Amino acid sequence: MKKLLLSTILLCAAMTSSAQGDASRQWNPAGGMPSTVDIIVKVNDYWQQHHKPEVRSFWDEAAYHTGNMEAYRLLGNARWLAYSDAWARHNKWMGAQQKDPSKWKYKTYGEGHDFALFGDWQICFQTYLDLYEITPDDYKIKRALEVMDYEVRQPQCDFWWWADALYMVMPVMTKLYKTTGEVKYLDKLYANYRWADELMYDTVAHLYFRDAKYIYPKATTRNGGKDFWARGDGWVLAGLAKVLTDMPQDYCHRPFFVQRFLELAEAVARCQQPEGYWTRSMLDKDHAEGPETSGTAFFTYGLLWGVNHGLLSDAQYAPVIQRAWDYLTTKALQPSGAVGFVQPIGERAIPGQQLSEKNEANFGVGAFLLAACEHLRYEDRQANGEVKVTITNKSNEFRQQLVELDEVMVDVKLGIHGGRQFIVYDAGGLEVPYQLTYDKKILIDAGVRPRGTQTFYIRTGMPKVYKNVCYGRIFPERKDDFAWENDRGAYRIYGPALQRTGERSFGVDVWSKNTPELVLDQRYWIEDVVMMPAVEKLRRENRQRGDSLYRLNSYHNDHGRGMDLYKVGPTLGCGTPALMVNDELVYPYCFKDYEMLDNGPLRMTARFTYHPTVVQGDTVVETRIIQLDKGSNFNKMTVSYAGLTQPVKLASGVVIHSEDAKSYVLGKNYVQYADPTDNVEVNNCQLFVATLYPQGVSQTLMKKFGKQSGGNAGHALGIKNNYKGEPYTYYFGSAWSKYDIRTQAEWQQRINWTLSSLQQPLSVKWHKTNK
Repeated sequence: MKKLLLSTILLCAAMTSSAQGDASRQWNPAGGMPSTVDIIVKVNDYWQQHHKPEVRSFWDEAAYHTGNMEAYRLLGNARWLAYSDAWARHNKWMGAQQKDPSKWKYKTYGEGHDFALFGDWQICFQTYLDLYEITPDDYKIKRALEVMDYEVRQPQCDFWWWADALYMVMPVMTKLYKTTGEVKYLDKLYANYRWADELMYDTVAHLYFRDAKYIYPKATTRNGGKDFWARGDGWVLAGLAKVLTDMPQDYCHRPFFVQRFLELAEAVARCQQPEGYWTRSMLDKDHAEGPETSGTAFFTYGLLWGVNHGLLSDAQYAPVIQRAWDYLTTKALQPSGAVGFVQPIGERAIPGQQLSEKNEANFGVGAFLLAACEHLRYEDRQANGEVKVTITNKSNEFRQQLVELDEVMVDVKLGIHGGRQFIVYDAGGLEVPYQLTYDKKILIDAGVRPRGTQTFYIRTGMPKVYKNVCYGRIFPERKDDFAWENDRGAYRIYGPALQRTGERSFGVDVWSKNTPELVLDQRYWIEDVVMMPAVEKLRRENRQRGDSLYRLNSYHNDHGRGMDLYKVGPTLGCGTPALMVNDELVYPYCFKDYEMLDNGPLRMTARFTYHPTVVQGDTVVETRIIQLDKGSNFNKMTVSYAGLTQPVKLASGVVIHSEDAKSYVLGKNYVQYADPTDNVEVNNCQLFVATLYPQGVSQTLMKKFGKQSGGNAGHALGIKNNYKGEPYTYYFGSAWSKYDIRTQAEWQQRINWTLSSLQQPLSVKWHKTNK
């Protein structure tokens, strides 16, 4: 009963004073017992809402991100991925930034950028490698390879002289092996670990001293015993779990890692306190009294991982795990979502140090998230369900599109509590990528022949990490552009930093590409991170080579994978919405706020809120939700206007450029155009653009500018009359004559096919299975 009451606490919005004790903390009983999914979301959202990602890449911040990435891997929350991505970019994908290897240090503690070989500056590489796996770009792991390859080549093995390093760096080595396939990282991992193990491992207690200073009898507890620091051993157990996750089963030295994991797990379980936590000095509870969360969370994660992977006995460790989980969720976790009782940064159990619910820390949250994610898998470890679905194409044309399944329904049928705990197989038994969306859908890419069917099987299990085909993010390095792409095209809209410059650019910009690979990050990285600083330096030095360097490397030129070839300026560009008053467009400006809703692998969705605008005396706020799916030439746009009290016209469409003011088509429910691009003689191609209106419009028309300027002749528009601000959905998109569409006639066929697909989508049928 006590467990039920205390667990129910977690979802209430009110907090009472900690002096009143846990028993007096009340939540809304109508909320019921919170699920582990709810706990993960509450804790991670609380941390990110109260802490910006623009902080250094040292160990404490990086440890949080290891937990954040695990939460993202399990639940697929796009905001969490964006948070770690922003942190990595803020730190330029580096740890310590000293460039000269001859100055690199590691033998003592140091926070300077010359300590590149010190593990506290290397843990950030874990997250960089995780982000690279999702969206590969070589620059993301360039520094990791540089530093760790240098370490691998060194003959000495004394790099990990303190227990924390076994969490900080060991998983970096296995992740590098996964990324490159090179066994040298595993071999150096083994050599370094053996050295550290011989230094710090106590073969009697089967626990690790924090470092050489604390080896008995150099240091003792209040009662004269061996002093094993809980967080230090927590780092080791958690590090071993992460290493064994990525280490191949047939690696020759794997048995040694397994042996140490088993010995350490058994020793940890023996010294748990009855209340579920571990005291800071593990064998002497009087040395530093009271609960502590970071060590407890790491131990909980390690033990859960061991049971989930069949290395530890469920029956033996279940009571230990239950007590630990009860402590974490009823004592450490606060009603706000904060995680308390975390020992501040240090290296030992400190006699007399008092902890409370107010003791929070980034690394403590990271540890808690690891434990909570593994606990969700633990809850569902015996689930063995199967779901069979058949996708039917009732049309006479081939259909390729994402189908949406109800996530809650699938979870119930599989017997799981949520998250990416299942694998989707096609009829041939091959694993296929899927995505969980913000609105509780499961996306599967289906391609079905005319009047045909395709069958998928969904079974419990751990899916692969799928590489993104759709991706978007804010680009603060380029005036807050928000840019996004899929395997067919790329787009961007302009952000707050551009608005502050006074530049008048309203519409959606289109970037061409002729590869299914993602290109945006690389283009921005080269132009705005690598090239522009060099160009500006040359310009300041009055060297003409700066401008020639810009022209040579700019993404306004095609270097073989596409380019920025579209003019926008003070127009709607491709597909931007606008209200019409007295037959004139009320142009939107740059967005005020945005939120990532989905970010791959199969769909990108983002919500944008714009600054208030006065329309016919009303103060109006525009909101857009833009969605782009794998394989589609078209984005889905849903626009709405809060505060609109009088009917107006809603317009959207594409700009018509002066270089070719005739190659547009006005259909009943679409407008399309063969754009000559912004530099006709040099580019010598066409960019096909269109907006589609499956819900219908009142009319389509060509609206010329009264006075042409900047090469803009007017707009091809679809107009909805008597619009009152309600959500309205239409589609906009593009294709390039050097990639997937060669002629305007082909573009028309693609438009017709897309409209037909929207009107007659693939259908889903559920089947009973024998399981």
